[in-house]
Amino acid sequence: MEQPETASIDSLIQEYGINVDATRPVSTPNIHMDKDTRIFEAEYESIKAYLIDTPATRRIACYPHVVGQELQGLAYAAAERSLPAILELSNINDSRRGTIVFEQILRAAPGYQVHEAARKLMPGNFKTVYTRPRYAHTSYRDHDGMVQRQINVVYEDFSELPSGKDVFIVMQDTVASGQSAKISFEEAVRHCEQAGSRIKKWIVYGFIALEGLKILQRIAESHGVPLVAFAMGNLTALCANKYDMPLYGVDEWLWRRDHHIHKLGALLDRQTFFEYVRELVPGADQPGDWSARQTRLFTGTGYEDGDIPGHLENSIRLIKGLLEIGTFTEWQSQLAFKELKMLEAEVAGLRQECKQS
Repeated sequence: MEQPETASIDSLIQEYGINVDATRPVSTPNIHMDKDTRIFEAEYESIKAYLIDTPATRRIACYPHVVGQELQGLAYAAAERSLPAILELSNINDSRRGTIVFEQILRAAPGYQVHEAARKLMPGNFKTVYTRPRYAHTSYRDHDGMVQRQINVVYEDFSELPSGKDVFIVMQDTVASGQSAKISFEEAVRHCEQAGSRIKKWIVYGFIALEGLKILQRIAESHGVPLVAFAMGNLTALCANKYDMPLYGVDEWLWRRDHHIHKLGALLDRQTFFEYVRELVPGADQPGDWSARQTRLFTGTGYEDGDIPGHLENSIRLIKGLLEIGTFTEWQSQLAFKELKMLEAEVAGLRQECKQS
């Protein structure tokens, strides 16, 4: 397949406003890091954010056909490499400073697997609480408008929250509009006040949009709590629907609505972009429908199946829509057609499994 040259990649950075000038490499001398895991600190306004670049993260972001067990394995690989850095860089690795509390946002967020990595790295040294925010209407590719004001917590369990303690809230989530993280954090604040505990720091890990992070930063500041974000690969761009989180590309949702071409770019390290750009379809949603990509989802009271066929079909429609816009170069089109083949093969495989069962 044709590969982009350095000059063409440089022109993409300019064309899409990709911010490759706001990061600096971070060393972690106290922990072992594999050579292909790189950490950068974002130097952007007042946010405190780190970008963790791993091969597993890149595969998840670039290939929406990665679902089910493969997705789970890659998410765990990324979490296992990321957790030691999260503990050290957020300075929460000393239990004398406070109790680590994982706030699990149900159904999708446990799919990031950080809690599973913690069970191996620090067994018995953390507590777990649960919230389940849910939109009143179907929210796939639609987190804007009235839907934003119709998210409610429909399940919660704070029984493990320590009383009268300093706590570190660790949250794994897909932060696009930031609404699920916002309402979940506010529930944690309320329960801590009732229990006489104090949140000393709020840590967020996952695919994180820069726009959504700014919202969380304002929420954290309003409660006087420091926020530290650990983004997978990049601080993503965010489409007008407040849902799709591309690395760069045209906002397909906006183009489909009014045929307006709006170009977007993320914040990330320059070398990271050079590696992503050779794999990722421009304009594609990096996390996709995170719940639908998973095989099984914990609801708080039981388990539900993910909607893998739905995710695959939606990804096919999105990439075909991006192709219709007509802005792809030859090598970008090749990336799109290659991924479409992989998505369609996954759909065909699932149909075959259904026939056999």
